[in-house]
Amino acid sequence: MRRTRFWMDKIMERENLKPLGPPTAFKDRILVKKTMSDSYIEEFLPFKSSPALLDEYIFADGRIRTGKLLEDLDSLAGAIAYKHVDTGDPDAPPTTIVTASVDRLDLMMPDAVENYKLSGHVSYVGNSSMEIFIKAETVGEDYDMRDNEAKTVIKPEDIGMLGPNTILATRFTMVALDSYTNKPISVNPLITTSSAERRMFEFAKANKRRKQKTADNALTRQPPTPDERLAIHDIFLQYSQYCDTSEDTFTSTTLPDGRMPLPENLIWMSDTRLQSNFLMQPQDRNIHNNIFGGYLMRRAYELAYAEAALFTNTPGNNLLAMDQVIFRKPVHVGAVLNLKAGVVHAEGYPHRTLQLRVVAQVIDIHSGKRETTNVFYFTMACTDDAVKVKRVLPRTYAETMLWLAGHRRRIQGIKARQLLLDELSDHYHGKL
Repeated sequence: MRRTRFWMDKIMERENLKPLGPPTAFKDRILVKKTMSDSYIEEFLPFKSSPALLDEYIFADGRIRTGKLLEDLDSLAGAIAYKHVDTGDPDAPPTTIVTASVDRLDLMMPDAVENYKLSGHVSYVGNSSMEIFIKAETVGEDYDMRDNEAKTVIKPEDIGMLGPNTILATRFTMVALDSYTNKPISVNPLITTSSAERRMFEFAKANKRRKQKTADNALTRQPPTPDERLAIHDIFLQYSQYCDTSEDTFTSTTLPDGRMPLPENLIWMSDTRLQSNFLMQPQDRNIHNNIFGGYLMRRAYELAYAEAALFTNTPGNNLLAMDQVIFRKPVHVGAVLNLKAGVVHAEGYPHRTLQLRVVAQVIDIHSGKRETTNVFYFTMACTDDAVKVKRVLPRTYAETMLWLAGHRRRIQGIKARQLLLDELSDHYHGKL
């Protein structure tokens, strides 16, 4: 990722030369109005023409490793954010950029190996936060990489356009902090200079409102809707039909002798669990000596993929989307990262999609204390036509809440994906 490293190195070289000290030791930060084009960066990944690069990214089935791309996206988002907050003043206080969340990621990955171009820019700013919009496209072998090396801006009318070669679109929220106090600081204001930029800005603002509404209506804050309560009762009636050797017979509502074995097309949610542990190494740390958010996303996705493969008994599973991921706490070098994955929603054949949940916890080696740092949600689809996907059946109230949340995410994800295409690809007449 040469362009990303170029901008990160250029900005961080200047940041690292600044001594750490209280804000009063520096000149006041003078904010500068910036456009979306000012923060634009693009990357070229020539997989077809660079065997060495392809070897770093190739997956067991011959496709590009999605997890590796997640790491690249996080690095690119950081570079874009630094480019936006940079005022060009070497005497300004040093700034730290952290990943607050990944708000949504939609993929339309090709089956064959292609050359990729990643590009992105700031699409919305708050007081100290920035939304970063990034997309990936396939490009032909005649794409001029030398032109890419010199390209640091984009025409305002081309901002945010999704075309027929778009294979990925995502949004990151990054936050600017004072490097000494670790408190939020104001970022440069964003101005729009074209109808495309204004459309992107309004799209980002609408996403912010939808995200808040979803959070307000979450099952951790509001009870299930009347229709969802009926669904809970239906689930109770379903699992009451089947034998469960682990169940307390005192709470059973039917006699064990009257129960049937669980059919082959159903599986208990608790039987879909998978976990891994990793020792956090300094090679995966960022400039703030914490583990890269992109590394955590890659590990979570790859465990979710392994879970999907075991659930469907086939490696033929594609990632369709990753829902909002909030980075609650930093993960330090030397800690143990524990990841637990499970399928929380699957309608079963003829439906082919799965909702997977991955919980990330950090374990302090000395105290044994556990802290949840992230909860990841992935939507995958089984692409093996010979496989009849099983239906997931919860058997406790807590599992039923996970099932309902997964069902909501499936419906909301379909709407979010369609909205993305409707809002940002109309210039391409719906070819996406």
